[in-house]
Amino acid sequence: MTLKEFRSVSAGEKNGPEIFADLYFAEVIEFWFETHRLTLAKPTVYNYKKYIPLVKQYFTGALVQKITQEDVLEFLEYLSRLNLKKTSQRNYIKILRMSLKFAHQENCIYHNPCDGVKFPNIKKTDITPFQEEEVIALLSQDAPQWVKDGIVIGFYTGLRPCEIYALRWVDIVFEAAGGYIMVQHSISRASSDVELKSAKTDQGVRRVDFGRILGNYLKQMSRTSSAYVFPSPTSEQKYRIPWNIAKFVKMMCRESGVMERDFRAIRHTHASVLLKHNVHPKIVQERLGHTDVKITLGVYSHIVPTIQAVAVDVLDTIDICGNK
Repeated sequence: MTLKEFRSVSAGEKNGPEIFADLYFAEVIEFWFETHRLTLAKPTVYNYKKYIPLVKQYFTGALVQKITQEDVLEFLEYLSRLNLKKTSQRNYIKILRMSLKFAHQENCIYHNPCDGVKFPNIKKTDITPFQEEEVIALLSQDAPQWVKDGIVIGFYTGLRPCEIYALRWVDIVFEAAGGYIMVQHSISRASSDVELKSAKTDQGVRRVDFGRILGNYLKQMSRTSSAYVFPSPTSEQKYRIPWNIAKFVKMMCRESGVMERDFRAIRHTHASVLLKHNVHPKIVQERLGHTDVKITLGVYSHIVPTIQAVAVDVLDTIDICGNK
């Protein structure tokens, strides 16, 4: 009996995992994906499609009830030998865990073989923000203006490149001493499809204030009849798609003698500058669009010692010990 056939059986007739003795893991992972794909964003579906084949191939011919903890551990060892990027390794593990959890929830297996397995704590790649003088050096290089404009906006706002290049002029409100941006859209890519994605909830829309310097810069940017801040150079799209921006930023790094990074380092620079200047992490979280301040503190934990030093300086102004 396949998982799909099992779904057609009434709840009162479900007899437990024994009726799934001949069910292959390949069927489970496919049905898990088909069941959940309609609730997922297109980029997530695209990523799942990339990672499922390897997991499915590794467990080719394996009955789902025959997969053991040892098999899971061997899969982890297999991944470690592939010299994968850390992000890819995390995603393969995530696919395996979620599909087997689904099988257990659907009563296809007696127990989840992932339970009790200590999965590796795969640390994210260390981030290396630019120094302020390095950003100035980048902007002095000969590069497309749309790249330079994106760097300036990213430095002063912390927006992601997919948010920067989705900006419309109506999203920018100018005030006497600066203004603010309502971040409401981002450019999303799933396979070969590119689309403008709106925030899923009201909480997904955020306001990012800016000051006099960025306000003046935005006012001086070249405007066209397009509603978008970065109109597309072709008629096929209304807005510019920045997928090759990493190439330009790396080139600017090499030509200016700066350690090579990509555009994401501009966002990290924004956050690092604010935290080093004692801006409260909660404010930084809101500007970056993180769902929780724990994420912000986790990503930028290397700056915590600076924050701690400020706390120590404050406490050293209060002497309750009677010291002179």
